[in-house]
Amino acid sequence: VNGTTVASGSASLPINLAVGSGNVINVVVTAQDGTTIKSYSITVTRAASANADLSSLTISAGTLTPAFATATLTYTDAVPNATSSVTVTPTVADATATIKVNGTTVASGTPSSAIALSVGSGNVITVVVTAQDGSTTKTYAITVTRAASANADLSSLTISAGTLTPAFATAT
Repeated sequence: VNGTTVASGSASLPINLAVGSGNVINVVVTAQDGTTIKSYSITVTRAASANADLSSLTISAGTLTPAFATATLTYTDAVPNATSSVTVTPTVADATATIKVNGTTVASGTPSSAIALSVGSGNVITVVVTAQDGSTTKTYAITVTRAASANADLSSLTISAGTLTPAFATAT
């Protein structure tokens, strides 16, 4: 089998298969007389992986709710107002799959670029995983709620005529 002697009725050593139809296995059978030879050629087509799962998904601020699970596709996160952006780090279960975060390709196990957050719950981050077969996809979504600011202070105060007494100070 592929140049390696294998006893009749025994399995060959494992044969690595590439994705696609280019896997040819040659079998040469020699009769007991030692001179009669018959050759066989087997072409094996290996399908591409259809695994579009993540094995891990983390976010740089807050906590995913519920906790990450491969089969769970929808998450929420809450961050304080001081958090103006986040990154997400998705990791694929199958190394042949690809990932896009909000439409931008991200390598498995590496953080996305910073994703700006507006105040409120309208921040939806999508993580689309495409399997090696190119057609199987899975979309994970994280809705991030950024808290409103609790700062009601003025940063300055001016009047059109005259002088403020005492001079304006944020804390007074």
